[in-house]
Amino acid sequence: MAECTATVADWDLPDLPLDEPDVDLQVKAEELGIKYFLVSYAPLNTSDRISVIPRRAIRDVQRRGCGVASAMFFNTDGADPEMYVVPDPRTLIQLPWRPEYAWLSSNLYMWGKPFSQCSRRALLRQIHRAKKMGYTMKSGVEPEFLLLDKDGSTFGDFRDTQQPMSLQEPLATMRNAPIIMKVCEVMEQLGWKPYEVDHEATCCQYEINFEYADSLTTADRYGFMKFMIKEIAELEGRRVSFMPVGLPNLLCASGLHVNVSLWNTDDNTNAFKDPSNKELGVSNVANYFLGGLLEHAIDSCAVMCSTVNSYKRLNAGSWCPDTISWGGNNRTVMLRVPADNRIEHRLPDGATNLYLSHALILAAGLDGIEAQTDPGMRIDCEIKQHPDFNAIKRTPANLLDALRAFETSSFTRRSLGDELVTAFTKMKKKEWVQYMAHLSSWELAFYSNC
Repeated sequence: MAECTATVADWDLPDLPLDEPDVDLQVKAEELGIKYFLVSYAPLNTSDRISVIPRRAIRDVQRRGCGVASAMFFNTDGADPEMYVVPDPRTLIQLPWRPEYAWLSSNLYMWGKPFSQCSRRALLRQIHRAKKMGYTMKSGVEPEFLLLDKDGSTFGDFRDTQQPMSLQEPLATMRNAPIIMKVCEVMEQLGWKPYEVDHEATCCQYEINFEYADSLTTADRYGFMKFMIKEIAELEGRRVSFMPVGLPNLLCASGLHVNVSLWNTDDNTNAFKDPSNKELGVSNVANYFLGGLLEHAIDSCAVMCSTVNSYKRLNAGSWCPDTISWGGNNRTVMLRVPADNRIEHRLPDGATNLYLSHALILAAGLDGIEAQTDPGMRIDCEIKQHPDFNAIKRTPANLLDALRAFETSSFTRRSLGDELVTAFTKMKKKEWVQYMAHLSSWELAFYSNC
């Protein structure tokens, strides 16, 4: 592996400086008893990956990064040099259930400069843009997941089988408390302030909500959270799936609702609030932000719903937001305004790269503010009962259509960069080709008499 001679300071873009690391990770490891660091990064087409760095080597990795082959998860090949994964020391998480390990989120570099396909960097660019406009975006997520058996092939609780009566079912919740409440306790120890645990309407489906934070922190936490929930479940002999539709014949799919708000950087007040608005209590800033999200919903869909499986969720029913619509406290629209302090984006699912989703949400909202985009009339009824339901624009019906919109969009290329858009599209189109080459049992049964 080629030696990297640059340091973190050499790699930072002039208009996007990262704060100087104020934590010496090797000293911190000795103080906390950390033996190994899980230095993580976010690929374009799967969950976070890690390199395990022993304590004695972490200081050099903090300065220069650790080199990894990138061809599996980005648009690179064997002729490209190593991609360097440089941890952000401010993201340090010591694993409460394995205190000898700690997790670090990272930025990516190649050819001695920031890597153009780094999704964390894409979010940082939009954060920087928002700062120039006087805003900070804060966000919170509502992660839904399925608790499965040890092989991941069926429900993890054979007594939890009554859809929709599984919703908030107390006995199922308590049977699985060793896993679910352990996750909640870990979040508490990490200072994430979990505030609600729900059994959802689908068998063995749960949601654990925790307090919002700035958008970069929330995106960092989500990558770790998926790893954390999966590992705690495996230690208890179970598996966890964040797939939108993780098993056949589910009543409800698993989503990842994202709640966002803009805050004025000069006085740290919520820019979405306007008490003088007697209807929803939201400001013009919030309305324009909504307008931007609606305008760019189609070209953003490939990131928000990034798998073939995602469109089984979107096409499933009115609580799955395939209509490009908004309303007040209405769970059947894509963009919900449940209170005067935030907007709930109901399109993303658990397979999304949250850095990219956050980047596009923020970019679309800022575009809406700059252009003063009108979101149009809100919808307060059940969406399918709307008199113009058939005229409402829809999200793409499948991943290929979503990728075509994403690939040709000037908005996504301006917001994420040409190289990232090209790389994401190439990898996801490859998934589509693999999917289309697969012969399913449904096809064999349905077309057997052709």
